[in-house]
Amino acid sequence: MSPLIEALLQDVRFGIRVLLRNPAFTIVAVVALALGIGANSAIFSVVNAVLLRPLPYPDGGQLVKVWMQFTGIGIPNDQNWVSAPEIVDLRNLNSSFSHLAAIDGASFNITSDGIPERVEGAQVSASFFSLLGVQAQMGRIFSEGEDQAGHDRVVIVSDGLWKRRFGGDRDLLGRNLALNGQSYTVIGILPADFQFPGDAEMWTPLVFGRADLDPGNRGSHGLEVLARIKPNLSFEQARADMMVVSRRIIEQNPTYPYRDFHFEVRLVPLIDELVGDLRTSLWILMGAVGFVLLIACGNVANLQLARASAREREIAIRGALGAGRSRLIRQLLTESILLSMFGGATGLFLAHWSLRVLINISRSSYPRIAGAQMNGAVLGFTVVVSLITGVLFGVVPALHSSKFEPHESLKEGGRSAGVGPGSQRLRRTLITAEIALSLVLLVGAGLLLKSFANLQRVDAGFDPKGVLTMRISLPQPKYSKSEQISNFFRQLMDRVLKLPGVNSTGAVSALPLTGQGSSGTTTVDSRTITGPNASPEADWRPVTPGYFQAMGIALVRGRFFDEHDTELSEPVAIIDESMARAYWPDDDPIGRRLKRGGRQSTNPWMKIVGVVRHVRYRTLEARSRVQLYWPQTQNPWPAMSLAIRTSASPAGDTRNRGVVDPASLAAAIRQEVAALDKDQPVYRIRTMEQILSDSIARRRLLMVLLGIFAGTALLLAAVGIYGVMSYAVTQRSHEIGIRMALGAQRRQVLWLVLGQSLGLIGAGMLAGMLGSLLLSRIITTLLFNVPEKDPSTFAAVALMLTAVALLASYIPARRATLLDPMRVLREE
Repeated sequence: MSPLIEALLQDVRFGIRVLLRNPAFTIVAVVALALGIGANSAIFSVVNAVLLRPLPYPDGGQLVKVWMQFTGIGIPNDQNWVSAPEIVDLRNLNSSFSHLAAIDGASFNITSDGIPERVEGAQVSASFFSLLGVQAQMGRIFSEGEDQAGHDRVVIVSDGLWKRRFGGDRDLLGRNLALNGQSYTVIGILPADFQFPGDAEMWTPLVFGRADLDPGNRGSHGLEVLARIKPNLSFEQARADMMVVSRRIIEQNPTYPYRDFHFEVRLVPLIDELVGDLRTSLWILMGAVGFVLLIACGNVANLQLARASAREREIAIRGALGAGRSRLIRQLLTESILLSMFGGATGLFLAHWSLRVLINISRSSYPRIAGAQMNGAVLGFTVVVSLITGVLFGVVPALHSSKFEPHESLKEGGRSAGVGPGSQRLRRTLITAEIALSLVLLVGAGLLLKSFANLQRVDAGFDPKGVLTMRISLPQPKYSKSEQISNFFRQLMDRVLKLPGVNSTGAVSALPLTGQGSSGTTTVDSRTITGPNASPEADWRPVTPGYFQAMGIALVRGRFFDEHDTELSEPVAIIDESMARAYWPDDDPIGRRLKRGGRQSTNPWMKIVGVVRHVRYRTLEARSRVQLYWPQTQNPWPAMSLAIRTSASPAGDTRNRGVVDPASLAAAIRQEVAALDKDQPVYRIRTMEQILSDSIARRRLLMVLLGIFAGTALLLAAVGIYGVMSYAVTQRSHEIGIRMALGAQRRQVLWLVLGQSLGLIGAGMLAGMLGSLLLSRIITTLLFNVPEKDPSTFAAVALMLTAVALLASYIPARRATLLDPMRVLREE
């Protein structure tokens, strides 16, 4: 064994003995470090899974999502999905893609063992799996031509559905399944780790019919499109190619209504599309836990400086016996690194537990977070952080403690290395830094808290209280006629309305705040598109009578739909107030006409009979585009979401006074659906309050996590202030005793100690305010109706931190006022 390794092992053995001889110090230090290192490991595992891990597809960097971009039509980021005619254009005109595939969300009614179930899935181009480079674990993927009519009755299932619904039966391959009333042959089972898009479990070919490819359907942007850039091309070259494609689409379609809205085909790397706006949030959390760790390091460094006085004679003796300063520094750093490694090991257990909790509460909000785990990368990160932490909080105390004069240190009354003016300045500097870091975290948490409070006060345009929702999708073969669809929902609404506790009920194609729905070109009679708010496109939503009442959407003028608005009556429509302002800012829109599609569309003109409040169908943060509703009977859609508003308990029921729990009606409504069609499943059963809560879940999670880290930082800073002030009182007890013996009052002693604390707090506040201004700029995209330099938040946080710091200082200050001056002087 080499002398160096032998010396290191000797340092480790001696360091372990020293730490075991001081269990109180060791436990406090390890717990503080475990909190900081564990939080860093947990958040890093999330960052690694969501941001750093490459896509699980071959050459994932070549995968892009294709958007149609329009400026000024009221959609998020000015971008929309793609229509079927535009997909044909992209295939014919591009020179940069090796694969192009379209995706349409779908769900399937399946029935086995007499139990109907709705399974989420997707309709995709035959090239979809080839584009991603995914092969089936059993069977095969789609082949060329299977997205053509007559060849599309094949289905691929996920590994999860295969095991859950079919018990992992290998004979499922080649078996025919009834999906939405039609027979499909199972040709493949995908690998267990494949999941795209979203929670899809079944995939069938996407077939474009003649109506889909009609030029009048060019504005129906309802398809997600992925592409793979050719291996020899860069992203910038593909983007330049799309500029050419954009110009050619406009040139070939002179009547395209979007030509005046800066139409452009836009590419976004698929990894960026999946991560979205999470990048900023996660790096902020990573910075927050880094601050917590720095504060923990400051506390441990202060503890070590305090221990220096107790170990001063030991270090002096070792120096007198021949140990050089470098040898002493190495020993002290070894002890610090041992502390940090113990803290890191304990932190890994905390990280493992907290990561499981984090995944469970954020699975629906953070894509790819399910892949977060305590793997080799996280273990390596923890080891590196632990080593750096040990050096970070150990090097300064080691350098300071190794400065000594043996003859002074060994004298009975010699000055200890831990009590000199240099040591005091270092401890005050560390506390000042802790206060500054705590202030930065608290300001960030305060700004997000205020943003969240503002978001909760947003008027969404409806009343979510007491509303139960669920979705029903009628299979096309069984309900091939419009009358069948209309009759089913009409009968169901009548049945549900008669249930005890139901006040009103209705149905809509897509519920608010789900981000779902349809849109398309909308033409207004005898009016050109003008003004900054006018758009050729509107959100489309067929509804049944009673929907607006059930959702609590107020009528602005005109009337609601009623039972007289049928397929035999005049086509009518209701618009929202934003559409009324956009097209008729100075006129009454009641009685005006509009239709779906462009001016050449054969869709019938609809007479506007009502105007309702604007509803936020996408997010609470931003208004949706203009909205057009029509009676479901006049253009029936097979997939609808029910909205059922509950009322007070039935008259005469003395056992259950008050409002009926919406969720309690789910079973009764299922029975009513089964009475109409025993094979029809009901799914996505949620209250509107749950949907509202889910829509802001990501913001809530970020706010809570940052609040927890800020609170931890505040607690650690308070403990650090208390420790430093307690130590200062102990070291100044002789001085305080003399002052009190000479007549100093208790309140003067109190302010003597608090004055020293106020100096530290003031310096920390000043540095923290500067850091908070920088942080507020970084998180400005995460704020909602809150200025980045919000004075009320800065002031409130500063007052709170000052109060906590003063409280932590007051306890040792008050203890100083209780000193017996005679006893102190005798001890000295």
